[in-house]
Amino acid sequence: MNINLSWDLFVIVFFAVIIAYSFIVGRNKTLKIIIATYIAILAADGIGNLIKRYLIEEPSLSPPIQITNPEVALVIIKIFIFVATIVLVTTKGRFNLKMKKPKSTLTGVGLNFLYGILSAGLITSTILIYTSGASLLENGGGLMNATVMNMYNNSVMVQYVINYYNIWFALPAATFLISSFLGDGDE
Repeated sequence: MNINLSWDLFVIVFFAVIIAYSFIVGRNKTLKIIIATYIAILAADGIGNLIKRYLIEEPSLSPPIQITNPEVALVIIKIFIFVATIVLVTTKGRFNLKMKKPKSTLTGVGLNFLYGILSAGLITSTILIYTSGASLLENGGGLMNATVMNMYNNSVMVQYVINYYNIWFALPAATFLISSFLGDGDE
């Protein structure tokens, strides 16, 4: 059997791992991960943009350590802040969610699966946007570096995740709101 590694396979496996993890931790923890992801997006982008503006673009404030490729360093910093914030808010965040149980077990399993997909899409698309060098808070106009452009041209899944980032960003919140009305009152 000959398996060709591709970005499509990587995205599919990444989605599968996050969906499986959502079943392991349950619906309430998956929702906590989604909320942590929104917080992480804002933190990583805000801190990254401050670093870019004051340490990379401002020559008078250049850091004592010279970085040969500041754009790559900024991408790594944003992704590190993004992942670290998700982990810290999810594990140490001083809030817990306790959603009402759905009216049926099938609805509960379906919602957990849906939240897993939405969590995977939100995390994957954000990492790809950051990898491209773009900012979500500043108008960057879909900037793509050569590495992401290569992934984009060779992968239908990467195209889907990047092209529909706004949907991946909005759908978890909309689904959370709609599913809030599906409970029957039992805790």
